[in-house]
Amino acid sequence: MRFFKMLILFLIPFTVPAQQSAFDTDNEDWGAEGDPLGPLAGWSPVGGFPDGHIRVTDAATGGTWYFLAPAKFRGNKCGAYDHMFSYDQFTSDTSDQILLGDRADVEIWGDNLKLMFDNAENPGLNWTHYDILLREDAGWRLNTLNGPVPTEAEFRIVLSNITKLRIKGEYRPSSDFGGLDNVILQNNFEFDLDGDDSSGATGGDFASDTLCIPEGPVADSDVVLVSELAVDSMVIRVLGADENDLLVAGVLPPGVSVAPGSAPGRIVLVNHGNASNADFIDALLSIQYRDISPDPVRGERLIGVQVFTECGDMGIHFAYLRIFPPPDAGMDGDTMICVNSGLLDLKIALGGLPDAGGFWSPRPAAGAGSFNPLRDQPGNYFYIIAPVGECPGDTALVAVSVEYPPELQPDTTLCYSDTLLLSAPETVREWRWNDGSQRRDLSVTFPGTYTLTGNTEHCVFADSIQVSFFTCDPCIWYAPNVFSPNDDGVNDRWRIFMPCLWQRFRLEVFDRWGSLVFAADDPETDWDGYRQAGNPAPGVYIWRLEWVGELLGSPQTYQASGDVTIVR
Repeated sequence: MRFFKMLILFLIPFTVPAQQSAFDTDNEDWGAEGDPLGPLAGWSPVGGFPDGHIRVTDAATGGTWYFLAPAKFRGNKCGAYDHMFSYDQFTSDTSDQILLGDRADVEIWGDNLKLMFDNAENPGLNWTHYDILLREDAGWRLNTLNGPVPTEAEFRIVLSNITKLRIKGEYRPSSDFGGLDNVILQNNFEFDLDGDDSSGATGGDFASDTLCIPEGPVADSDVVLVSELAVDSMVIRVLGADENDLLVAGVLPPGVSVAPGSAPGRIVLVNHGNASNADFIDALLSIQYRDISPDPVRGERLIGVQVFTECGDMGIHFAYLRIFPPPDAGMDGDTMICVNSGLLDLKIALGGLPDAGGFWSPRPAAGAGSFNPLRDQPGNYFYIIAPVGECPGDTALVAVSVEYPPELQPDTTLCYSDTLLLSAPETVREWRWNDGSQRRDLSVTFPGTYTLTGNTEHCVFADSIQVSFFTCDPCIWYAPNVFSPNDDGVNDRWRIFMPCLWQRFRLEVFDRWGSLVFAADDPETDWDGYRQAGNPAPGVYIWRLEWVGELLGSPQTYQASGDVTIVR
């Protein structure tokens, strides 16, 4: 009996299309839920029936764990009605096996309904094979194992939109593990844009080779379309299409035509009533994608292909067209920028209309093609759009020069006897000094900040110089030694003449008895010869002087003394 079942198993792929998982190379995206150690089923390359298989280990925290089928077993499988669902299974421990209430061995969910099936025997320590007929009278129940027998309509509704398919793996209350192999969902529909997955795409999709011109086919030459039910139509559309994305049909078989109202990026192939699967394959292979824009964007185009039968939408598969027409990196350019002008987008300096997607070499410090004159070196910067496969790339360069605005000389300090001549540089086109003047030269004789603003060919600039003055020679002062305070208007007053900057000043005059008769804190204050207690008296008076001035930028203290004679 087991031999007969296995004979059926190996004949299935050649008689009825199917979704199947043989686990020969990986776990094929099977998962686990309920109470497993992890959400993914583990894969073993050996120990299967034959070769590889998947297994799941019980977490033993309560609940029941299940093998969870991947996407290829979901969706519209209405063609599976009246066909078989088959798999091989084992469990690590058959002791203390219990019935787990209404927990079915196989559950198929869809449209808020659940088809539940309980096998006549549990899996053993060795591989146990199961064949389950997908029909309402084969032992299925609706929603629970104690639920009603589904009607044919309910059964077909579930198969037309399978949202979950799972197989129970736990059969005892204690920890265990179980294995699964050779899962086959017989289905009278199969559609694959790349039958042998030679393009590198899987799951029914197709990925083109790199195309150096902006057009290509939407399916591989070994496209597969098998359907027991007649194909009503096929919809091919460019996802995210614009007015430059076209789908063009070639010569179509007699039973297939393009439906009226198809848009440039969308073609609907319809069956006149007698078209075969082979006719639709030929029609699909005649479809070409074209990008008619004057400057096609390099990159991938995504085309969806849907097949409709009397079961409705049988799902969508995708063609990924890698299109890399010869790029345009633009024309070589050169630019001069000012060092203080901020970031420069190098692509603006290229001629023409350079394509996106390139990179700059050397790479500017700010990245993304932004030249920073304060951080990046002047020179040649290459915009490179790399080749892809056999499709060529392109390169253009920008020669970058940096202009440094003119500067006044550094801050300086001069002797008071000197004059500094500031000049606007010859490269300046327009300029103005901070006093509002526009003369070329400016003579500086006083301390302060002097600013020049203006324009060069490429730069707007402003520069300042701080000018300071100091005393370079000791101050030459003079003290008269005689005066006559007789109100005749001639030599009536006495003072010390000191034409120097001073910080502190003290002058004191004493009579012959040492009494202070005059004092001053400012060299501009003079003495009229009067004593504190009387009129001027002829005679000799002693004076003493101390003052603080500046010499070569530092304070300097001076002291002096002498005499002055009052005459009548």
